Amino acid sequence: MEIPAKRTDPAQARAIERSLEIAGERQGDLTPRVYALLFQKRLDMESLFSRDRNNLIKGEMLMRVFEAILDFVGARRYADHLISAEVITHEGYEVPPDVFATFFGIVEEVVQEACGSEWTEEMSIAWRQLLEDLGHYVREPPAPCQR
Repeated sequence: MEIPAKRTDPAQARAIERSLEIAGERQGDLTPRVYALLFQKRLDMESLFSRDRNNLIKGEMLMRVFEAILDFVGARRYADHLISAEVITHEGYEVPPDVFATFFGIVEEVVQEACGSEWTEEMSIAWRQLLEDLGHYVREPPAPCQR
């Protein structure tokens, strides 16, 4: 299956950006909630973070996820390649590719919670499309180079 090369609709990109702004304004650091949900849904992932007692690694990873999302819905300079590469890289940490799809869905869920009554139908539609588009890069990462 070929990964679609289309760009995010500008109105949907604005909805994603606005949802992240609202979530940040209302909740601040979303790291604890995102990872609590991840560990609830994927018990096998918690042990990978056993040494991250102060959330620095989790916070750094989530920041990179937000940056990648913003690039993906915007200029798409690197996010599509980064996501595909990280799926392959994380295989070395025994993280199955489906965890990425789960994780992006959790991010959307936590952002929606944080937005509360300011969450809109446009945001819901935009996130649904974003998750579908990101799913292509998670399910179909490029094959590693062979020598």
